[in-house]
Formats: sequence, C-alpha cells, structure tokens
Amino acid sequence: MSLAYDEIKGKVRQFIMQEEHTNFAEMAKMVFFYQYQQNSPYRKYCRKRRVHPTSIQDVTQIPPVPIQAFKETVLVCSPEEELERIFMTSGTTNPDKRGKNGHRDLEVYDLSATIFFKENMMPDVNNMKMVILFPAGKEMPHSSLAHYLQLMKNTFGTEDSEYVASEKGFDELRLKEILAEAENKDEPVFLLGATFSFIHFLDTCKEEKLTFSLPAGSRVMDTGGAKGTSREVDPLELKRQLSKLFSIPEYACGNMYGMTELSSQLYDQTLRLQGPKTLKKPPHWVKTTIVDPETMKEKPEGETGIIVHYDLANFHSVAAVMTEDLGVKEGDSLYLLGRAEGAEVRGCSLAMESFLQADQGTAP
Repeated sequence: MSLAYDEIKGKVRQFIMQEEHTNFAEMAKMVFFYQYQQNSPYRKYCRKRRVHPTSIQDVTQIPPVPIQAFKETVLVCSPEEELERIFMTSGTTNPDKRGKNGHRDLEVYDLSATIFFKENMMPDVNNMKMVILFPAGKEMPHSSLAHYLQLMKNTFGTEDSEYVASEKGFDELRLKEILAEAENKDEPVFLLGATFSFIHFLDTCKEEKLTFSLPAGSRVMDTGGAKGTSREVDPLELKRQLSKLFSIPEYACGNMYGMTELSSQLYDQTLRLQGPKTLKKPPHWVKTTIVDPETMKEKPEGETGIIVHYDLANFHSVAAVMTEDLGVKEGDSLYLLGRAEGAEVRGCSLAMESFLQADQGTAP
C-alpha cells in the first residue's frame, strides 16, 4: 500500500479539524508510513535504527530526527522543485548552515497555526487591532515566523493593524504613537513579535521613564528568539516587566514556542486560563514527550530530559523531531527549561552522528 500526497494531507487536515481526537497513534503511524515511503534520508535513518512501519506498536517507537539534521539535508517527501515554500532558520549560530523545512503547500501549516492561536491567544475575541514587531512575510519569505505573524494579522487583525518593524529596523516612535492612540480611544491592542523586539522596547522605555495604560483586553505575545540578538531576560521576569510597562495583567502577556523545523506551535496557558501557570500546551495533533537522549527512553513525569515532538502537521517532512531543549512534563503539557547542556548535548550529538552515518550510507 502507498499513500499519495493529497490523501495524507486530507487525513491530517481532517484530524486537525475534528473535536474528538482519540486516535492520535493511528494517525501518527499513517504519517510515519508515508514519510518512510517518500522521504529517502529519513528512511535510511530508520533502517539504521532497525525500525520499520510494520514494527511500530507505540508512537514513541517512531524514530525522532535530531534537529541538527535539518541543516544537513532537505527532509521532504517530494522533489524540492515541487515545494511551494522552504522555511529556514536564522543561522545565528552558523550562517553557512541553516535548518530547512520544506512545504509542498501551506494549507495544513496555516490551518494548524490559526486554529491553535485562536484557542490560546484570542479565546475571548474574534478580531482586534494587531501591531507586529517583526518584518512582513514578503520581506523575509524564508522566515516561518514572518509568515506566521502575517497569517495572524490577516486572519484575526482589524483593518487598521500594522507593522512597526521591517528589514530596515524597528520603528519605536510609531509604536509609541499607536500605544498613545489606544489609550486615548480606549481601544484594546494586541502586540506580537520576537522577544528581542520587546526587550529593546523595554530598555528604551526604561531609559525614557515611559509607561502606558492600555485598555482592558489588550495583550502581548512574544515568540522567543532573543538568543544572540539582545540581552536575555528570564521568561517570567519578561512577563512581569511587560505587564508593568503596559499596565495589563501578567496573564495577558503570552508566549509562543515554535521552531522552523515544526509546523505547529505551543502556547502558555496563562491567557486562556487567566492564571499564572506558564505550562506550554501542544495541540491535539502534537504529542510531546521528554526523553533521555542517550537511551531515547521516555522519562517519567516530573523528570528533566530532552523534548521530542511528534507533529502531525509536519506530515510532508518528518513528524518526529528531537529538539535540543530541556523540559519537564506535567500532564499533557510541559515546562521549558532552556537549552540542553552536558550529558544531554552529548546524547543529541550521538543521535546526529547516527543520522549522518545513515545519510552517507548506500541504503535506498
């Protein structure tokens, strides 16, 4: 049996849209079967790990690809010339080696992004004025974040939504004007952008002794990405500072966790639950586990390990991705603990070494 692209895309799309989702394992096995058939580098890696679709009894037996592998080869299930978009990492660590995730089309990516964004960041309202602290998608066509933020603006933003950042820089003066207008008109505003933009704005406002009193319903969402671009701020401290700067509740300061190599995002539950918990929750089409990177065995709840995502929306590349992030599981959600160090990094390196050996081999 073989699965065609349109068939597997339709099944994944249907799974994302359905309200009851008890058959994740069945859907994950189907996606794995498709990827094993169509993604040659991934098939070689699975064979080296002695894993075949017929041997899978549990989702966690599907071999996760180390995130560094996306820098070595294009892990897609079709020829590159058929891809509508290739998203690429920023290359902060190594500009010559950027991670790539190819998409034959963006229908499932966009569906996944908008559904879960609405549930977590706009559960109480359908549209509001959005201010984007990041360049537009046309300026950064290979940035998944630029596409994501533009998608949210186009889907949920009112007509007066706008960008205050471009490749030329961050227009802090315009942002201050918008915030003053929101105060005067008593109209809530939603600020979205990369973490480093918010940190820069916090520094400016502190220097100028500026604060704002945004209307009720206003909110903020940062998306990570501070490393290597500005001073780093603890996520909880960042929430406190943003809350104080804009005079909004801390629960209205949300955070999105995503990466180029995935097609889905995880969110704080603070705004949806209007509470203090900073647990990151995946959507029902993503299973997130915490593993020991050397043994690849799942860790018990409450123990620290490497985060592995099984993202069905990533159906056209590799659904199972081993990150280099540490986390602790709590129920179906997790706490992020930052980048791996020491033994965890060595474990990730072993997985990457195994992938390179498989990719350089001769297995078809």
